[in-house]
Amino acid sequence: MGQTAGDVPGVAVKVPDAARDAPVTGEVGLDAAGAVVWRLNGHSLEVLLVHRPRYDDWSWPKGKLKAGEDLVTCAWREVLEETGRQVVIGRPLPAVSYLVGPGRLKTVHYWAARLAADDDNPALCARPAVAIASRREIDRARWFPVQDAFRQLTMASDRPPLMKLVKYWRKQTLDTRAVVVMRHAQALERAKWPKGEATRPLTPGGRKLARRASPALAALGIRQVIASPWLRCRASVRCFARRARLAVNTSRWLTEDGAAARPARAARLMERIMSGGPPVVVCSHRPGLPTVVAVVLARGGKKVTVALGGTPLRPGEMAVAQVVVRGRRRGRVVSLERLLPGC
Repeated sequence: MGQTAGDVPGVAVKVPDAARDAPVTGEVGLDAAGAVVWRLNGHSLEVLLVHRPRYDDWSWPKGKLKAGEDLVTCAWREVLEETGRQVVIGRPLPAVSYLVGPGRLKTVHYWAARLAADDDNPALCARPAVAIASRREIDRARWFPVQDAFRQLTMASDRPPLMKLVKYWRKQTLDTRAVVVMRHAQALERAKWPKGEATRPLTPGGRKLARRASPALAALGIRQVIASPWLRCRASVRCFARRARLAVNTSRWLTEDGAAARPARAARLMERIMSGGPPVVVCSHRPGLPTVVAVVLARGGKKVTVALGGTPLRPGEMAVAQVVVRGRRRGRVVSLERLLPGC
């Protein structure tokens, strides 16, 4: 049974229950990604729609994943291709699923996205080049006030992401910064490296995964890099840091030994990170990650805890927290996602 949504003033629409909750992906299907790009015009919220002449419709910028691309990177790339705007990916929005053929379910995963600002330049430097879509594919990209956008959208299935975005705006939880907790990528086995834990390097597969992490971190607008000083952690974020022209800041409390000996120090470091500052990635080791992640979870609610799953991060995997940057909810974690770059 659907509910009548009142997130957009003066507009009522029946929304399936599934569309109001977390993204739904079919067992047999196709994944795509896009974003609802927003801005404030005075005190009014506006969103960016694109027009596709082939279908003569208005929708969100979106598209299929490329080989070796993750959903977050795809969402950023599609916005740039179809609108020419650089954005920073924020908190997730409801996905949209529909059939594209017999037994084929396509799911478009959406995120809120804000326009990139001058201080996002490090992340912009780390982004790969993107070819802008031809006018045969997208001939217009236009800002609409949210009420007008709701009516302008051609497909009713595109409305739930907008409704959720408006809800977040009203609750003052739309403007967020990313705090990414990353487990270092796959390293050489301990038994095969006699020179000590501090210098154990990544495997070739680990180095590949570290390179794939760079576009995702750039899409999230990361402007600060913090890691354990041990080589495998520094190497996991080095590619992004070099492309973004950022220093890799290190803390001994993020090493295996430091986190085990003084977990309270690691927790205090993470508390400072959560309380304010630029979007950041923190790379550590599995023994210290529970302490780091516990601080993130303490800033969120029950849904945030459930989102992490309960299983440890895999090598190279990230927990992406979106943290409110201002207002009475400043420092609160409002979403948490798992992201394995390139997957």
